[in-house]
Amino acid sequence: MSSTESPSHSDPSRILLEDIIQATNNFAEENIIEKNYNSTVYKGELSGKKLAFVYLPGLYRYMIDSNRLYMFSSIPEHQNIVSFVGFGYKDEKLIIVVEQPTHGGLEKYVSSANLTWLMRVKICLDIAYGLHYFQNHRETHKMKIEDLNSASIHLDENWQAKIQLITPSALIDTAAPTLSTVHQLVTPTVYRGKWYNVDISVVEKGRVGYVDPLYTQTGMQPKINSFGVILFELLCARLAVEEGGTQFLSKLARNHYEKGTLTEITDPLLRVQMNRYSIAILSEVAYRCLNPFTRKRMSAVIEQLQKVLKLQQGFEISELEQASYCQL
Repeated sequence: MSSTESPSHSDPSRILLEDIIQATNNFAEENIIEKNYNSTVYKGELSGKKLAFVYLPGLYRYMIDSNRLYMFSSIPEHQNIVSFVGFGYKDEKLIIVVEQPTHGGLEKYVSSANLTWLMRVKICLDIAYGLHYFQNHRETHKMKIEDLNSASIHLDENWQAKIQLITPSALIDTAAPTLSTVHQLVTPTVYRGKWYNVDISVVEKGRVGYVDPLYTQTGMQPKINSFGVILFELLCARLAVEEGGTQFLSKLARNHYEKGTLTEITDPLLRVQMNRYSIAILSEVAYRCLNPFTRKRMSAVIEQLQKVLKLQQGFEISELEQASYCQL
């Protein structure tokens, strides 16, 4: 099947347009939860489930590999991966339907004081579990993660983290023209609500602030590097690229870690919650993820993060017991 053909109505993952229209209240403005240069995302509900409907511009019909839609529908569900529900079409424009975790993207909470250190450690571990699952199944299901950043990590009602695997760029046929060849290479675009003149291919793949040092040489973008940046985002309570800023957190964090001054950029509200061993281990894991010569397998990363979680939970229990004793 070519990338421009619409699948038949008998496809199990195909969702009828009338159902999508009803779920999104006919694509009502008040149902829009995100709008950028490459998609409009609507919230909606089908069969009692809260879902996100990703409506792609007509340009994508020349780029989408239909076989990848079927590939995503065959992936077994995992608690740390956003579930693919199905897809539909409106005026030959593709609509991807996925699970909509209650709290939305992690990027909205990176700097929030409401996201405690223990919650952040659990989120780090959730992401690691999701990545480990992805690594173990990517060949079987021909999966790939195009965008791994704090915006592609979603949080459910229990603040459990889920990786958004199904993105527009993940569906693109590698032989199809890219956005940067269809549009001008340098184009005004929106990033975090601001207009910039940037290379669309870089922003479209979610690489601003997450690019591996070797990417420009090899063209390969290991997701372990992006994961390291997310770890530092959660540790320092700041985004990979602050709005209007020119300093990338990855470089800043590496420099401070190597000088032993990481506490200078660690959020002070988080520091008082941290077990000193937990921060030492997590910061080392994050640093190793950013270094192409010291990276560990995800299974080893999970072991370290499990140790961090155990240390932090023990620390908080001890703090509570001490506080209770002082009140006697």
